[in-house]
Amino acid sequence: VMVSVSVIIPAYNEEKAIGMQLERIQRVMAASGYSFETILVDDGSSDATAEIASAYGVRVIRHRRQRGSGAARRTGIINARGDIVVMTDGDCSYPVEAIPHLLAHFPGADQVVGARMREAGTMPWLRVPTKWFIRQLASLLTGARIPDLNSGLRAFKRDIMLKYLYLVPDGFSCVTTMTLAFLVNGYVVEYV
Repeated sequence: VMVSVSVIIPAYNEEKAIGMQLERIQRVMAASGYSFETILVDDGSSDATAEIASAYGVRVIRHRRQRGSGAARRTGIINARGDIVVMTDGDCSYPVEAIPHLLAHFPGADQVVGARMREAGTMPWLRVPTKWFIRQLASLLTGARIPDLNSGLRAFKRDIMLKYLYLVPDGFSCVTTMTLAFLVNGYVVEYV
């Protein structure tokens, strides 16, 4: 049977949140009507992240040592069976209930990004102006308005991303690279 959507979760030491996140994803995807698979890429966790994910019946792929968020995402994309890949984090920081809204933009879009309305995380006084500057620079270089350059919640056509996978770095700038690879090559990137 052909899987149409692969939900990929890169995870590192997420044992406290991963069970709840997998329950939410499976509930949302089962109600969505899409055929799907869920893949957790355990990036060298030293806790029970992989064991908990296995108990939920998802595909678990393990890195022996921590290689970085980008490396985990690449591993997931390479091993995905779906035509559309959805990425989210394992810590429940993104509203997985939005996944069907992202998927509704296909096949017209090539990549759909779940754009955040405000900056979360540590040191917002530093992050907000820095990210604004980087977004403005990326917008200037691509000629596109980019409301959120590095959201971890996104969906894209797997066959297109495979062409640019060699560009994706091991670290956290991987999602920025994914956005820019599509934009500079003329693909349709939309924001929800």
